[in-house]
Amino acid sequence: MAHPVAAIDEPVAGPHALAAAVERAWQSWLLRSRRPFSPHSTVWASGWRACDRRMFYDLTAPDQQVPFDAATLARFRRGDDRERDLLADAQRIGRDADPSFTIEAQQERFEVRGRSGAVVITGKVDARLRVADQRKGAPLEVKAWSPYLVERITTFDDVLQNEWTRSGGYQLLLYLLGAAEPYGFLLLDRSGIPKLVVVELTDANLEHVEGFLSKAERVVAHAVSGVEPAFIDDPAECARCPYFGTACHPPLSAKDVQVFTDQALELDLERWWALREAGREYNGLDRRIKDRLHGVESGLAGHFAISGKFSKYSRLVLPADLKAKYTEVDPKGKFTLEVERL
Repeated sequence: MAHPVAAIDEPVAGPHALAAAVERAWQSWLLRSRRPFSPHSTVWASGWRACDRRMFYDLTAPDQQVPFDAATLARFRRGDDRERDLLADAQRIGRDADPSFTIEAQQERFEVRGRSGAVVITGKVDARLRVADQRKGAPLEVKAWSPYLVERITTFDDVLQNEWTRSGGYQLLLYLLGAAEPYGFLLLDRSGIPKLVVVELTDANLEHVEGFLSKAERVVAHAVSGVEPAFIDDPAECARCPYFGTACHPPLSAKDVQVFTDQALELDLERWWALREAGREYNGLDRRIKDRLHGVESGLAGHFAISGKFSKYSRLVLPADLKAKYTEVDPKGKFTLEVERL
């Protein structure tokens, strides 16, 4: 006996309920796709952190990180997809370019040894960009960072100035150092044509990468000995750390503090903070102008034409006893948010 089939014009759920169900299923799928973190003996090339203690936990207790939520995992997935798309596009573009170029040696692994001769940093570079007459191509690292970040980047120095992009800059510098390459490129995703940033192993950049190498050696030594590095004296760094309140309990830690390791949220807060004073100025001007011009139906002020109109306004007026009778108090009906910069 054939099973009955629901008619197309009689959906099982309404469109809004169906949309919500699909979003919930998407979130569940992303959360199930989270990969477990395992301890490792070397610092990853993309693992530069301001705090030695955080790098120590990356090596010894990565499973103690605050897990990423579905929205963050979705952004990671989109970034990975965009990076693959950019490499595929570059490969196609190179065939007809002048000079022509190819994208080669994708995900090439590399190692960097410390002063003791032991390997302390390992990593991969996304690809090499090779022009037709070159023996081998220049290292190419692709990043799909937040548009807020990319719009601030003009030169490689800008990459090293920002805490969210610095680790990506060090990653390519390490490859240049390990492979004895004089230069490479960062290919940055953005709205419109991607941005290609030249990265050179100058004396200044060599000093930066050698500083990371020394840090990595120090952290690996702590991991071998099992002795945790000292706390960093930077509340902002602690607040964004995924080990805050789990593996790491610095003096500023407190109970019931919800820690967000969401880059997009932090960038939004930075932008909001930067615009806050301008917003307050606008609100003050808005109130003064509207108070001054209240009741003016037609007017001129310099280059500005002013028009206004009256309209009906209705309000419900109840006796105090009746109002009290039908008033309910919700203990969580109002929420006041305060944000303080650390």
